[in-house]
Amino acid sequence: MKKNIFAKKIQHNHKSYIMKKIFILLTLLFIPTLFIFSQNRIVARGAEPGELYLTGAWYGIYNPIMPWYYDTLQTAIYRITENGKKLTIQYDADYFANPEIIMQPQHILADATAGVVYNKSNYSKNSYPYTSLWVSFDYGKNWIFREENIGSNGYYAANIEGLIYRAYYIFYESLDYGFTFSEVDYGPGGSEPGLQNGEGFSVWYTSNKLLRYSNDFGNTFIEFPIDEQFVFGQIWGRFPDVYRGGLSGEVYVSSMFPYNNQYNPDVKYKVSFSADTGHTFRHVYESEFLDPDKSFPIFMSDREPGVFYIVKSYQVEDFNPWGHHTKVCIEYYRDYGETLVGTYCHDVHKNYGKTCEAVNNLVSEKCGDNCVLLSWSEPESSLPVEEYWVYRNAESRRQKAESRMEEELAGITTGTTFLDENLSNGSYEYYVVVHYTNNCISDSSNHVVVNIEVGINERENVDKIIIYPNPTTGELRITNYELRIEGVEIYDIYGKMIEIPHCVRNDVIPSVAQRSEESRTINIAHLSKGIYFVKIATEKGIVTKKVIKY
Repeated sequence: MKKNIFAKKIQHNHKSYIMKKIFILLTLLFIPTLFIFSQNRIVARGAEPGELYLTGAWYGIYNPIMPWYYDTLQTAIYRITENGKKLTIQYDADYFANPEIIMQPQHILADATAGVVYNKSNYSKNSYPYTSLWVSFDYGKNWIFREENIGSNGYYAANIEGLIYRAYYIFYESLDYGFTFSEVDYGPGGSEPGLQNGEGFSVWYTSNKLLRYSNDFGNTFIEFPIDEQFVFGQIWGRFPDVYRGGLSGEVYVSSMFPYNNQYNPDVKYKVSFSADTGHTFRHVYESEFLDPDKSFPIFMSDREPGVFYIVKSYQVEDFNPWGHHTKVCIEYYRDYGETLVGTYCHDVHKNYGKTCEAVNNLVSEKCGDNCVLLSWSEPESSLPVEEYWVYRNAESRRQKAESRMEEELAGITTGTTFLDENLSNGSYEYYVVVHYTNNCISDSSNHVVVNIEVGINERENVDKIIIYPNPTTGELRITNYELRIEGVEIYDIYGKMIEIPHCVRNDVIPSVAQRSEESRTINIAHLSKGIYFVKIATEKGIVTKKVIKY
């Protein structure tokens, strides 16, 4: 059983403790309302490239006597780094706690200061809506209360250290991380502040769809009509949203789109990109048809130009005790959507981050025409690891047990690398389960997806390349028949290129069959023992070979 949980906006109702528990499941199923006039987001880009923050539910446990409402519900603020490979729980709170005393994770913002993140909470008090602002200076671990105001105030974190705006008919500015606010006659320039101070973007849609851009704090606007193929309107509570890019003039727009008819539609989620401040757009992401009971994608651009993420989350059912926990998947794109680098999934069970920690930085590397090398770091746990179990093309352990399907165990290792060989063409998903000496077994965390697609030309190249001796203690000879070797590079198991100065020589040897055998000799004696990858560029493509140095 999987239901969308991250993409559900939590609405607080404190009139009745029991009624909150009964009603909570319904409120968790709400789709986030992303208004174009405020940054009411559950995902924010951090101040550092490759960094995201998310807010939402963590896990829930049903009441044992009346399991149709939650007895326990924990919410959290997550920090995602390394472009989605690593997820940590920075802060968590009891959803049923009073928000006047305990900060409730809800809407997340970040400025340009490393480690600084803001949380905005909306709740009711004395039958009136209230808004509170909190700030953290240590990447979301500890929080400082800043202010509480009556009304549904909007906040806008600018791309300036310490600069944040508050708006409720009138704009207020803080230059000291929300400690003090002063009334101003200008604003951030739009619902999404730009790279420069006073620059902002907004999406307007009535009879005409417009991108509004200001570079003078909203005093004047330039409006660009947006074709209907790039912006539609509100569907399922999801409004079009706008996001700045990593370079001046870059802007993304996300929108839901109906198919068939507007009243009972099939729906897709699309993201479009403009490099010229909205003059022209092109699609960079398009989802499959969406199901309101399954994960909704959430877009966020990175600080690095051309990089963005699609965040998806799921509610995974637990049985002992009965409840749910969250699974978060991050799709990492480069080259303005042209390259999907990887999809990293994190199974955030209720013991996540504690002693029985899962692997959360799994990486993969294709090591030839039919093999994959997986590597990871030791989990951050005080318990000794007995062994790692590597699974291929399998769902989570709990789902496998529930469906009584046989798990596909690729292998077991005591080290932090695993080589999977003799693979046929296809797409493979891997994850690692940690077995500790005290019989504690982790859930899966970071998943990686690898596509094995070998064409005829690539196989021909592979068959013509010989690397020997392998394993080697130092010298490697690379021989390629018929094809010219244009370049050779060596990478470690983490994908980092190894510099090998003054140790490559070329030899061209005529063969008996009047063909040319081109040979290169590389000395890797200075490298540490381990596994490396040699990438050979030929006139017909690049071939990668695994080499073992001992």
